[in-house]
Amino acid sequence: MTDYEEYLKASIIKFEREIFPILINNDLIIKNPEFLHHSLPKIAYRLEMQKASIESKICLLHTHIDNGNNLESFDGMILTDLTFVLTQTMFGYFQIFTSYLVDCIDLSKIKMSKNDPKFAQVVKQLSEFRNHDGGLVFHHDGLRKFFNVDMSHTLEHDLWWLNENLEFTFEELDGTVVSFNIGELQGELAGINAIVLAFTKNYVKTFDSMNYDGMKRNYPQLFR
Repeated sequence: MTDYEEYLKASIIKFEREIFPILINNDLIIKNPEFLHHSLPKIAYRLEMQKASIESKICLLHTHIDNGNNLESFDGMILTDLTFVLTQTMFGYFQIFTSYLVDCIDLSKIKMSKNDPKFAQVVKQLSEFRNHDGGLVFHHDGLRKFFNVDMSHTLEHDLWWLNENLEFTFEELDGTVVSFNIGELQGELAGINAIVLAFTKNYVKTFDSMNYDGMKRNYPQLFR
């Protein structure tokens, strides 16, 4: 199992154990008859193709390093292209998950309207939701970190750059400057990829269980 697959699996397990049950138990998710829009599987398939491109470039990088070379001597154009594809793919998964939140969360329960709510605001309102006993059901910082709000904001507003080491770099909302190398950036991709896969599977199992097997068979790029 690759590092990507391991991180993907761990993030799926975390979502299924710690996030989705809370959403269900507090009636925060509603049934959306148009959950799986006809274009969504096609978009997800395109993202899978981008991930294949990422893997091929990372294999070249690994071969280069395994042959005793250093990162500085690797083809800079391939390295920057790899970063570009990683960020594009991440942004694609964030867009899918944002649509899931907007279309499947009962926004009235978190004191929001349908007027184009932003990803960060939905996550914030979820973290402030209180159950019937008045207790918070999510930890604000934990939910914000797991859903990677800073990364989503950076990609949505195109606020990143390459530093002198060709690393993906951006400024978090609190002003902290963060840089990710290729391996770390791939881990960030695995995180949001896992959330989309886990949400899709568990949502369909909960609200459309009769069609689950068929959908999983027809759209493997959206189920894990």
